[in-house]
Amino acid sequence: MPDKLDWLNKHFVLLKHKTVQETADTSHYKIPFEQRELAQNNPQAEDYIGALAQKGCYPEASEFLAYNIHQRALAWWAYCCVLSLQKELLQVPHKPRDISEIGVRKKPEIPDWAKMPQDQPVDYKSDPEYIRLQSELGNIKVSTEKLIERLPPGLWEEHLALRKRLYGEFKKVVGMDPEELMTYALDQVKKVNAQKEACENSAPVYKMREELEAKIEKIRQGTISRIKEALPKKSPAELREQAENAMDAVYACITAPTEKNAADCLNAGNACPEIPEGLAALVSFWCYGNLTPNVDRVIKTPPELAPNGMKGLLLKCALTPGGTRGFRERTRLYFEIGKEVVFGHNNWTEFMKNEDPPHRRLNLDEFDGYLGDKAPVKAEEAPAGEEASAQKPPVSEPKKFERFKG
Repeated sequence: MPDKLDWLNKHFVLLKHKTVQETADTSHYKIPFEQRELAQNNPQAEDYIGALAQKGCYPEASEFLAYNIHQRALAWWAYCCVLSLQKELLQVPHKPRDISEIGVRKKPEIPDWAKMPQDQPVDYKSDPEYIRLQSELGNIKVSTEKLIERLPPGLWEEHLALRKRLYGEFKKVVGMDPEELMTYALDQVKKVNAQKEACENSAPVYKMREELEAKIEKIRQGTISRIKEALPKKSPAELREQAENAMDAVYACITAPTEKNAADCLNAGNACPEIPEGLAALVSFWCYGNLTPNVDRVIKTPPELAPNGMKGLLLKCALTPGGTRGFRERTRLYFEIGKEVVFGHNNWTEFMKNEDPPHRRLNLDEFDGYLGDKAPVKAEEAPAGEEASAQKPPVSEPKKFERFKG
């Protein structure tokens, strides 16, 4: 494939097959059941891709594009998608959750508006309402004293003596006067509530609950221990090194598709197939076309192996936690990148002039895998229920699909 593709920016020049049926017969593409009627109504490959994009079926459009694009361009597309994800994670890194937190019972988070107000010490003496009430109480006290003074002589004294005598008779029968009885009743209510809470905590059903929770926690800890033993033990530093090696191998194989570089992609991908960079390296190896590089015997790669790998890579990138985009935004963006690549507008020729490849210059101002339009367009909002984006970098509207003229 020539390395000068700048003029190829208006048509689907890098498609291998003109029709959907030819793609299915040659590349073993399986038309999705839901898109069979659409494929029948749009038998030309370009029309089929355009119809899928207009319906918003970006994963399906990307899948068909992966089966119909030239292999070397497919590897560059995979490289650009991973590069885009790396730039996202550079802006909003993912904070991995420790596996020991799985299954831990957490208290529900109560919003601030639903929380009970906390008792806070109040300086009543400086409260204007308190000062006003104190003044009113003082006035009432003065008025009461004046009323008592206006009573006939000896009447108030008789009232006090009568109340004392009544309290005494009440205490002989009950054992305490009314004021003492009220204080005693309040103390008993407090004691009953405290005893009730203590009884509830010591009841058999609560003990059974504690024992059951202890058993569940023991099982949970044992499960976590087994999971940690079974999971690959890779440190973040090791994963970073493997990711860099994989991207180095992918870029080298794209710019110089030799047997050695293809073998390097295979080795780098097998070292870390669980991360997007490693899967991109495997896709690049499958794009090379020979399953046994550096060996005299050539075993041709099945035509569906690289497209299937690309389909898995796009899904893995779209589902990766962190970053600035949601799932649907990413699937649309990856299709837009693939469309740029198949137009020939997005390719590796300009970057071969630089000493370092794009993935070695990770910062927000460098190439992120997507060229786009100069005028930003508002990104499409994700449907309800999908992951919301921390930020929504613009994604251009799909360009007009022209018929293949080649």
